[in-house]
Parts: sequence; structure tokens; C-alpha cells
Amino acid sequence: MGLTVVKLGGSLGASGRLHRVLEALGRCPAAPLVIVPGGGEYADAVRACQRRDGFSDGAAHEMALLAMQVFGRAIADLLPGAALVTKLGDVGPSLDRGEVPVCAPVSEILAAALPASWDFTSDSIAAWVAARLRADRLVLVKSGARHSSRDPRELADAGVVDPLFPRFASLVACPILIVGADDDFEGLFA
Repeated sequence: MGLTVVKLGGSLGASGRLHRVLEALGRCPAAPLVIVPGGGEYADAVRACQRRDGFSDGAAHEMALLAMQVFGRAIADLLPGAALVTKLGDVGPSLDRGEVPVCAPVSEILAAALPASWDFTSDSIAAWVAARLRADRLVLVKSGARHSSRDPRELADAGVVDPLFPRFASLVACPILIVGADDDFEGLFA
């Protein structure tokens, strides 16, 4: 199996399921994985502060990306063999060292002028990363249950993924799977 990009939803931390998911990923065979972190409670704090203080969507976007990086740093600390990488070009060398890269390329996302909106979340960022890395599979791990639909528009309409996900999912030429934190998803990485 080739490269799999795994987006770990930030809500996994608040749900109490993060450690279970990381343990499952740690038991996976040596298939190359790249983790894209969500923002979770860290991004929620940015959202609350924006409502209270009224700073721009551009500032909130950058702060939410940094929140993803903060959650990524936590993941890299909690998952043995993982390393935080902040540039897409560092993913390959990290994999070559036998690490699991936790990818939070804040500066590259900002430079790409991607949408500065709460409609553009780590779901779409994971699709963007998967497209840039030419991944063989994209797996979104959510705190909820597995979803049977694979249609990005249906998933967005149901609120499972962000509203812009269909646009970014169209950039990837690989299967996209949505799994729940309580699902037995280890077989996906065999």
C-alpha cells in the first residue's frame, strides 16, 4: 500500500478518543502514513475570541492554522515515532527516517492563498495535502461513527465535512474514507 494521509479530527481530544486512535495507529503495519491534525478545542478558542474581539477572517484563519499546528505538536508527542513537520517538503525525509510525519504546513497554506474562512477546515486541508503529496488514500478520522456515503457533496450537506471539502476532494485522485474513532479501522492500513 502506498502513502495514506490520515486526518485526525481535533474533536478527538475533547471526546476522549484521541489516545485510542493513536494506539490503533501505533499498531498499524509500516505502511507510510502522514497525519494532518485538526484544530479542535484550540481552533474553537480562536473562533470564540474572533466573535468576542472582532478580528478579521484572515487573522482568524492564520490563528486556526496555528491551532492545528499546536494539536499536531501534541499528537507528535503522544504517538511514538511521530514528528511534527511544518513543510510539505519535509514529509519525504521524515518518512525516510522511519517517522510518522504530523504535517501542519501553515506557511505553505497561507502562501497558497487558500480560503480564509471557517468553511475551510482541516478536512479540506487534508485533501489539499493529499493532493500535493499524491497520496494513495485519504482517511478522515472523526469522533463520530463511520459514514457510508463517499460522495463529498453529501458529506458536506450532512455536516460531516466542511462546506468546501467537495472542492478540495476533487483535487485528489485517490479513495477517500471517513471512519469513526470507535470503528475498527486498523485494517485500513494493512
